[in-house]
Amino acid sequence: MNNRANKKSNIGIYTFAIGLIIYIISYLVPTNIFNDFTQIKPIGMSTIFICPILGIIGLIFSIKSKSILFSILNLILVFSFPITMFVVYTLLGNA
Repeated sequence: MNNRANKKSNIGIYTFAIGLIIYIISYLVPTNIFNDFTQIKPIGMSTIFICPILGIIGLIFSIKSKSILFSILNLILVFSFPITMFVVYTLLGNA
């Protein structure tokens, strides 16, 4: 029974890790991969849809297991789109 409780407490860690991996992979994937389906780029797909969903799930389980570090990291994952937009706009400007 203890092993099962331990796996449940690690869901917040796993969702953050999966979200971070998806974010990094979507940055490296070519931008025209979804042109047959939609005009959205992979980084947009991951930051608008996938990362916030994983972040909310991870945030719920992190709060439940009282892990403050992964609660904050999953909250950053939820706000990955505005953070990415702010960083890119700050670095590149209107280019």
